[in-house]
Formats: sequence, structure tokens, C-alpha cells
Amino acid sequence: MSSADAPMPEPSVHFLHDGAWDDLRAHLEGVAYAAHHFTSAQDALPGDGAVVLLYLDDERVRGILPTAVERGWEVAVLPHPEAPLAAARFGVERDLAEAVAHALQASAQSVRLLTCNDVVAFSSVTVGETLTLEAQRRSGSRWSVLGALARNVFKLRPFRYALSTAKEQSLTTAGIGLIILEGPTHGYLGKGLASLTVWDDQRLTALALAPRSVVGYLGLLWRIIVLRAVSQRALPPAMGLIRSARLAVETGRGVDYALDGRTLHADRLEITAVQTPLQVRLGARYPQADGAPPPDRDQFRMQGLPSGESARILDGARLPLFNHAAEDDFKELFQGLKESASFSRSFFALMVMSALLALFGLYANSAPVIIGAMILAPLMGPIISLSMGLARAHPLLIRDSVKTLLLGILTALLCAIVVAKLMPLRVLTHEMAARLSPNLLDLGVAVVSGMAGAYANAREEIAKGLAGVAIAVALVPPLCVLGIGLGWMDWSVVSGASLLFATNLVGIAVAGSVAFLALGFAPFHLARKGLWLSLALLGAVSVPLYLAFDKAIQSNRILSALGQARFADNAGYRITPLSVQQGRETVARVRVTSERPISSADLDAIQQRLSQAAGMPLTIEATVALRRSARPD
Repeated sequence: MSSADAPMPEPSVHFLHDGAWDDLRAHLEGVAYAAHHFTSAQDALPGDGAVVLLYLDDERVRGILPTAVERGWEVAVLPHPEAPLAAARFGVERDLAEAVAHALQASAQSVRLLTCNDVVAFSSVTVGETLTLEAQRRSGSRWSVLGALARNVFKLRPFRYALSTAKEQSLTTAGIGLIILEGPTHGYLGKGLASLTVWDDQRLTALALAPRSVVGYLGLLWRIIVLRAVSQRALPPAMGLIRSARLAVETGRGVDYALDGRTLHADRLEITAVQTPLQVRLGARYPQADGAPPPDRDQFRMQGLPSGESARILDGARLPLFNHAAEDDFKELFQGLKESASFSRSFFALMVMSALLALFGLYANSAPVIIGAMILAPLMGPIISLSMGLARAHPLLIRDSVKTLLLGILTALLCAIVVAKLMPLRVLTHEMAARLSPNLLDLGVAVVSGMAGAYANAREEIAKGLAGVAIAVALVPPLCVLGIGLGWMDWSVVSGASLLFATNLVGIAVAGSVAFLALGFAPFHLARKGLWLSLALLGAVSVPLYLAFDKAIQSNRILSALGQARFADNAGYRITPLSVQQGRETVARVRVTSERPISSADLDAIQQRLSQAAGMPLTIEATVALRRSARPD
């Protein structure tokens, strides 16, 4: 037989261990190991082309890999107690005997490795404040991890860094850190981020964590750790995703990072996903690749992260409680609010038509007509603009908004006064009376409406909701009732309607300012003066509203007590309480249903019994309804 036909010699098999020869052999009972070599890592290394089974800790496995490439070894990692990351990276069985048996029979294949500044990473590379996440994960349950991280939230300081990929896509942003994941079964934060890892397409997976506020950071932790609701389709707003063969990270002042949990520092990070010539006998737990060709483009989903002026503001500062947007982030919104604050012919025309429509609805006692006037009224625009002006302490926006509001108010009042003088009807309808007794409930409506109006303006996709906000707060109807009161010279109508209008106006303006502050359109140091002034006005309005609300509670209590009053069975009548009105005297309106005429003595008895039930003297206004039952023939 010629030398060409001679079979290739089987490569020699070496167990490369860290000195624990007896311990290793004790675990291999039943495995044919006698023909193999047990070599300490301190001894002479195996020759070229050997099969080397590594029973070493993670750091020694990492250190031996360059030698394995140089000498053309086929390597297999064994489940050493101190090599959990290398074992997970190469899919090694947990049982040592099974791992050895599989490694002796498996065929070798080249694998992609993640390297950071030319050092192999088995699980992850983390940058910045994300260094603490994995350590916290190992310390306990999801809830304990969430609590531990939440307690440190006010210590977080985002830093600005520049990213660039293999395809020359780049971004300078500011965040609390980066996570670069490796391997098919990495353990970073349990299964919270597992769905984002792609381990077989020759690209690394990098996650940029960039919350703009404390609230955003807590929401991000909740989604990652508790809900585990993170996927390519449901990526949190404060998270960016990069897939590329290479990622460079620079800060201009050095980078603190951790490679598989080991803390390091470098001036610049060069992270690559490299298909190496290293031949590895993978473990039985290593998943099979789907065979799809690797993509030839980068995935770069970083659109929601801070950039430009926003990144500069966040750099080195503590996370604010709420998001602080830079002016570049809301130029269109600010420009739209400036236009809303300007008085125009269209604004004047809409103001006149909405006021006239509301007046006709009030006189006709028609709620649908009044609702139409609410939708048509343009007052919400300048009030929301005033909210932004107060939030950002913007004098021009405040001036234009106040000017437009005053002109709109005067227009509606003039229309109402003229109609009240010309209209022959002088009856206070139910719709008019409904706007004369505001209380804290009306303030609550105004506050929620102001927040909704600010939010709807800030979010283009829900701007259609402004019509609903206008209906809820009803600015024009109380203004028209105020004008009717002036036309009639009825000061009780004037005072009630003016209080409701002031409540709506101040409530919307203050709540809108707070909403813009919470949405990040103004830092607190700018909003402080305007908010204090607004809150002072809100406090002044709240005093009469509280007194009215207290009266409403008392009236409701009295009305409930009257409903439980009991009369003698032979009284011959039934009492139905209708309403209670408090003023100089407390007046109870009741309906008396009787089959016989009611005498003055009967009314005195009714008054006395109802006063006893209420626990206070009452004035009774009784409506008597005589009832006649059908008599049999």
C-alpha cells in the first residue's frame, strides 16, 4: 500500500486541565480516557493538530484560544465549575462525562467570536451604568433586582458617546450605557433580552439604553425585568438596537466597560463579530443554525434616542424626573402653538359664530346646540399656547396668548350683551342655571381637560381628540352666560358664570403647563416662576369652589336625610324631596302628593317633621299634587 493510500493518523487527544487531574479522572468513570493525555496548563502544550479538551476556568479558556488557532487545534470546552460563560457560549452539557463523550465523537467547525479590543467575550460587553445590571441579576429575584436598581435611579448620570458601524452608520447620543450580547444562550438579565439576540448571522447585537428621565428609566426596567416585553417589534422608546459586524464606541474621555463581568477601561472600544479559523467541537446543547446566508447590511434602530442638543443637555447630568426635550425636538409643536397664540380674522370669525350659537342654545335650552358651540370655539388654542409660555417662561408667547384670549373674551361678551339687550326673553333657562354654581368638580374637569389638551397638542397622531377636550371644558357657554348677566344687570348670574369661566381658564392653563413639564418640553427651572403664579391663581379660585362644594355636600346630606323621613300612616299624603338650596336660609323643595287638599296645619307638620329629619330649621317650598283614585261603580 502506497503512502498516498495510507489512512491519516487519528489526532492525539489531550485533556488540558488546571491541575485537578484526579478530580477530572474521577468524573470520567466509564469513559475510555486511558489512551488520551492529561496535560496541566503549566506543562508543555500539545503539538499541532491535536484535539484538546479544555477543563479550565473562563479566563484560561479565553487565554488559550489564540494558541489553539496558531497550532490548528480542535478544541472542546468541558463544564468546569469556574467556566460557566465559556460552557454556555459553546453549548456544553452540564454533566462532565456526557460532555467528554460528546466531545470525543463530535466534528469540529469554525465559529464566530465576539471580540472587544481583540479580547474574546463569551457572554457580553457592557458599557456605563449597565455594568450593574448583570451583577444585580445574579443577586436575587426579578423583584429584588428591580428594587435594587430603582433605589439607585437618582445617581444615574448619562454620558455622551459616538457610535459607528461596519457600514459607516453613525450616531452621537447620550445614555446610561450599552449592552453587547453574545452567544445563543447568554444569561444577561435572564430571558428578558433573549429574543433580541441573533447568534448565527455574523453580526453582533448591541442595545443602547438611553432613558431621558427617571420615569423613563423605571419604565425601561419594568419592561425588561418584570414584563420581559422586549422584542424587535416591541422595542422600548428608550432602547436602541444595532446589528453589525463591527461597532466602534468613543466618548472623548475614555470608556469604562466590563467584558464578561470583568471591569476594564479603554480610550476607545472596537467590538467585532469575527468568523475565526478556530475549530470548535460544539456541545450537544448548541442550537443548529438555520442555514440562511448572513445579511449584508447593518440594522440601526436608534431614531428615538437623544441626539444633538438633547444629548448635550443629558451629558454628565443627573437624570431629570421627567423628560427634558431640547427645542430641536419640538420645533413644529412650538411653531404651531405660536400660530395658535396669534389673533387672526379666522379666530375672530369663529369666536363670533361660536358665541352666537351658544347664546341661541342657552335661550332655547338646547344642549346639542351648546355642544356644537363648544366644538366651534377657538379658545382652547391660545390657552394651550399660554400653558407652554408659562412652562418655558417665554414672554412673547405669554403676551400673544393673553392678548388673543382677551380679544376673544371681549368678542364673546359683546355678542352676549347685545343679544341679551335685544332678546325679549328674560327667563333663566336650565342650561343657563347649570353654569351658575361651579364647585371643585368643575375644577377637576378643567384640570384633566388642560392635561389632555397639552398631550393632544404634543402628539400629532391624537390631535383629533381636541374636539373632545373642547366639549369637556366648555369655555364659551359660561362666558356667554356672563354676558347675559351683564346685559340683564343681574349680578348673581354675573358672579356665578364668571367664577366658572375663571375656573376653566385657570385650570386649563395650569394643568397644561404641568403636562408640558411632565412631557419634557420645559425644564423645571424655567417653569418655576410661571407655575408659582399659576398655582397662586388656582388657589384663589379654589377657595370659593371649595365652599360651593362643601355646600353641595351638605345639601346632598340634607336631601338624603329628608328622603328617609317617616310620617304617620294616617297622614294621608306622601312627601318626595326634590332639592335643597342653601343661602341665608336653607330651603327644601318638596312634592306633596295627597288625595285630599293640604291645609296650613298639614304644611306646618310637614315642615316640623322635615326639620327634625335634617337636624336644622328648614324653609319649605311645597308643590302639592292632588291624586284621585278610581272609584268602583
